[in-house]
Formats: sequence, structure tokens, C-alpha cells
Amino acid sequence: MNKKKGFERSGWDEIFMFQAISCATRHSCLKRGVGAVLVKEKRIIGTGYNGAASGITSCRDLGHCYYEQLAFSEKSANGGNLEDIKERFKIFCQAVHAEMNALSQCSRNDTKGSVLYITNYPCPKCVQDGIITNGIKEVKIWKEYLQNFTLTIDEKRASERKLLEAGISVNYITLSKERIREIALYMADVVGERTDYKFKGGE
Repeated sequence: MNKKKGFERSGWDEIFMFQAISCATRHSCLKRGVGAVLVKEKRIIGTGYNGAASGITSCRDLGHCYYEQLAFSEKSANGGNLEDIKERFKIFCQAVHAEMNALSQCSRNDTKGSVLYITNYPCPKCVQDGIITNGIKEVKIWKEYLQNFTLTIDEKRASERKLLEAGISVNYITLSKERIREIALYMADVVGERTDYKFKGGE
């Protein structure tokens, strides 16, 4: 006997954050996967993930982190603290950040007043050159992302200060592993034409 299951209808924040997480699976960085979705009036206007620019060989294809390899070479040649050298050599990273890739799909008029959904806290450069410059009004970050520690404390503080000064609100969106699994299973069942779900709630 089949037991009917209830599926809680997704809210807009959940839908757009799930899309950002899906975008992150396209990343070509060996360090982390980050996805971003730009939304205006409940309509997606841009999506992005972190990866090498078009025409540039990605670290995934190289088989190693480009800037870390440079750091190892620098240490071998001249000595020094490897972690300090790596931090210094981050500027040579091959990846374009997810939010910048999403913004590249839009004109300035499109992005004014939009909301950015992103899986990871944005770095100071993306905050300044991307988020503030393009008139984004709110940033929504995936609360459960296990790699939110990737910014240094100083970098995160710099991002927070810039966002606050620009009057851009920051909110964390809860989307647990269990809920993601539930959504994925529901989607798989929809493809299989399963019809025994009952929807609950949602706007």
C-alpha cells in the first residue's frame, strides 16, 4: 500500500538559492564551488559560477591550482612562509567569481534594485566592483554553506563594512541538507511522473 507524502511548496528564497547551488556545480576551481543568481521582481536576470574566463585553461583542466603552483615555485626559489606566499599570490587566481559572471550577463539598468543570491560570502573586490557599482539592493547568502570560512577575517570585515556603508542589506537563507535532498527527490519523482504528493503551504 502506497502512503501519500506531503511536499512543502518552496518559497521564492528557497527556489533562487537552490538555483545558485545548482550553478555552483559548474565551477572549475579546485578550491571551492560558488554559485550566484541575480533576481529582479522574482525573475532571474543572470546566473554565474566561479571559473576561468573563456579561453583561459581552468585549474580543473590544469590539474592543479594555478596560483598555488606559482607560490610553491616562489618558495622553492626564494624560501619564505608558504601560507604567506599563497595569500600574496591569490591575485593570480584564474577564476572569475560567480557574482561577476552573473553580472556580466546584464546591463547596469537591469541590475539596479536587484537581489543577489550567492552560496558564499562575497569578497571585498566583488562587493566594491560588482555589487555596489551595479546597484544591487540586497545580498542573500546560503547559511549552511560549509565553505563560508574561505574569506579571511579581515576580508569578511572589509566586505561587511562596504555593504553596510552602501546601504545594502545582507541576509542568510536557510536551506538545509535535508531540505535539498527532499527537493531533489521530489524533482526526481516528478520526472518519473509520480502523482502521490500533496502540497503544503507556500505563497
